[in-house]
Amino acid sequence: MQTRGGPGHLGASVREFCRDFFTDTGARRAPRQRIHASAWVRLLSAPLVLVPTGLALSMYAARAPYPVHARRVIAAWLLLQSAYLVANAALLAVSRRGGRDASGIARALTYAVLTVELVTNQLAMHATGTLVSPSALYIVMFVTVYRVFFDFRLGLFAAVLGVVLYCGVGALELAHVIRPHPLFSSPVPHLFYAEPAAAATLLATMSAGISLVFFASNYAVNQAERLHRYLTESILRRYLPPSLVERAAHGELRMDAEPERRVVTVMFTDLVGFTSLSERLGAEAVGRLLNQYLSMIADVAHAHGATVDKFVGDAVMIVFGAPDPLDPAEQARRCVALAQDLQAALPLLGGDVRLVARAGINTGEAVVGNFGSLSRSDYTVIGPAVNVAARLETASEPGRILVGEATARLLDGAVPLEPACELRLKGVAAPVRAFFVR
Repeated sequence: MQTRGGPGHLGASVREFCRDFFTDTGARRAPRQRIHASAWVRLLSAPLVLVPTGLALSMYAARAPYPVHARRVIAAWLLLQSAYLVANAALLAVSRRGGRDASGIARALTYAVLTVELVTNQLAMHATGTLVSPSALYIVMFVTVYRVFFDFRLGLFAAVLGVVLYCGVGALELAHVIRPHPLFSSPVPHLFYAEPAAAATLLATMSAGISLVFFASNYAVNQAERLHRYLTESILRRYLPPSLVERAAHGELRMDAEPERRVVTVMFTDLVGFTSLSERLGAEAVGRLLNQYLSMIADVAHAHGATVDKFVGDAVMIVFGAPDPLDPAEQARRCVALAQDLQAALPLLGGDVRLVARAGINTGEAVVGNFGSLSRSDYTVIGPAVNVAARLETASEPGRILVGEATARLLDGAVPLEPACELRLKGVAAPVRAFFVR
């Protein structure tokens, strides 16, 4: 067995670092809203870039030593900018629509926009000399932005295409297959155009630098994604219903939202004789058994679409109709089915220990939301209907399910019931009619 600081732990740390550095551990694509917003940003910022750049290129082209080549550069630049505007306008229109087809088209258009951005930047570098142009830093910017704000594949595509364009055009300029710096009247007096070895070193350094920027950005994104998954899956899922966790993961959950009134169905259930069971088994054994019991309840509750509101020792409060709305009759049917499944699963759980539970169910209006303070709050439901459900559970018999009158009315014969005597429940002024699930 390896100790935490031994070679095994070091090897695991190295493998984890390499995985986060070189691969896409998040596997999440940019959401449609982000693609839509990015199209708006490009269209609104385009005039701020295109107008001064176009004027500068026109001014240089007017006195360029190679007019034909210069005009070709200008024509290519104008054609690319037209394609850029059209692609972003199409992306804006497509990203408004939902559906799998629209998502695929939006992604293809995003790749097209990125390609035009890199090709346009390369054309600007070629106009002044690829090997000496400061616009090479824009490649680094594109790689970082598309990896951080979009996803792994787009960032990798930006890195590969940026390196291919930079090295390819730079090599063609060095070999004089195409004219370097066509908009200037004299060659740029720089070592890179005079010494092939220096130029090769520059190309290799830039390729390595762009690759390093991509993988460093990838590592940062993966670390943030790892923290995000830990907070949502390991922390929030323990304290919030699944639908609220999903909204929190997408930044759509408001913890300060006002509680709202809603019809809900609430079930309380607990183990019969848990105190004596604890004394007989001991703390460790009963702790393990309780964890199995509560895990089983949570799994069955989620399978029925319920929200596990809270655990209080061996008692569990389960809610239907919050946070996701649900028809009250469907709430009642699902809640009784859930209680029956829990009762059926108990004999398989305890092994040599016979577990028996009782349950109380009630339907009514309650207030749903976050209650507490800024430092600590719980998502729960409160109201008389909840109190009655808790009292029904206390009044129920071992191994049986007791439902309130409102729940029985909503079941409308879907489940066989037998009337219990009118109950005088603690904290409830009037007698309460209740029914046992047969």
